[in-house]
Amino acid sequence: MATVKFRVLHNSDNAQIYLRFSLSREKVFQAKTGKTINPAFWSSKTARPIQKLPEFKNLALELNELETFVMKSYNSDYAKGIIFCKEWLEEKINSFYNRIDEKMDDSILLIYLSNFISFKKSIASNTNSTIGKYNNLKDRFTDYQKNKKKKYLIEEISAKVLLEFKNYLIVECNLLDTTATRFIKNFKTVLFDARNNGKQINHQIAGFSTGTTNSEHKVFLSLNEIEKVKDIITLNTDWRIASDWLVLGCYLGQRASDLLRMTKRMIYTKTDSGGNSFRFIEITQQKTGEKVVIPLHHEVETILNKYNGDFPPIFADNPDSNSTLFNKHIKKVCELAGIHEIVKGKVYNEITKKNEIVETEKCNLVSSHVCRRSFATNFYGNKLFTTPQLMSITGHKTESMFLNYIGKTADDWAMQTAQTFKELSEKQKTS
Repeated sequence: MATVKFRVLHNSDNAQIYLRFSLSREKVFQAKTGKTINPAFWSSKTARPIQKLPEFKNLALELNELETFVMKSYNSDYAKGIIFCKEWLEEKINSFYNRIDEKMDDSILLIYLSNFISFKKSIASNTNSTIGKYNNLKDRFTDYQKNKKKKYLIEEISAKVLLEFKNYLIVECNLLDTTATRFIKNFKTVLFDARNNGKQINHQIAGFSTGTTNSEHKVFLSLNEIEKVKDIITLNTDWRIASDWLVLGCYLGQRASDLLRMTKRMIYTKTDSGGNSFRFIEITQQKTGEKVVIPLHHEVETILNKYNGDFPPIFADNPDSNSTLFNKHIKKVCELAGIHEIVKGKVYNEITKKNEIVETEKCNLVSSHVCRRSFATNFYGNKLFTTPQLMSITGHKTESMFLNYIGKTADDWAMQTAQTFKELSEKQKTS
């Protein structure tokens, strides 16, 4: 026969009251009720508080109700064939008090975010980069919660919280405004996912503007500057090789992680319906997992011919070391090429240990990422190419992402359309 008994096992002033649930001699389970009492006011004989004070009378009534609830739950679950254990007892106590198990309740922001990340990991199309940005968000917001000494529910994330979190990222974490903005955009993605899964989110979120990551300080090499890079004269072998890789990158439009692992084995030839042969290189981007096919520009073919149809040698076998050396060498290459225009860009300050926007010579701001951005920017301005054509090479999934990447705004797009309207109007007048 099932029985319930309450016990106080310790002598501290705030001793925990336990519920002992017995089915037989062999099946006895005990769990904390979450209620405490000074043992001096506890009766071992009645297994209830000594009812000298009103609060103890209320506590005694509460324990009576808990006992009734557990016994009713037992009778109901026994008929269903439920297996009884300590976890069952703990769940019933929590249910009686309407307590939330924080390890399971995904209305808590960080619990939902953890589940969101786990789901992302289960989908093969999500890359390590995608998973990484949400893990970074989780780590940053975990620190933010510790700083605020508060655990946030999803519905508590308001516009004010997002603004305060963004300010925390900038002031306390030394992040650039554009970097902090990316965190907030990712945060909103998680919140909208929660809403799609039936969670209540704050009404301010849908209309909340995160700001823009479209920084004005996007460094790229113009076609004229690429010509200067081609013309450098140096006895340093690494610099000559770096200049070739830099030119290749500006016409292939890939990240360094993809560019520097290209080989002639990735190249193939295809013939069109008119009998014209074209050469392409096919590569799966490491960051996105997207397969891209890139037609070989004549500037690319010229450099490949220098190396008997293959790509230039790399600087190191380790990919990270190889990329680091490439970044180092192309700064010198651009210096030798006379690329000294004063521009604004992001530079890491060793003293403050923080990225800062400064004015400096462009050669100092050049990094491996200038390859992909130069390709996208230079050919976007050429009316012979459509944006989808360029996106198929850079790997951008949406036009807005592509335009943000090269620093084009709605005004730029409107101006381009206006220029086209003018050309059409002039053609109509002359026809």
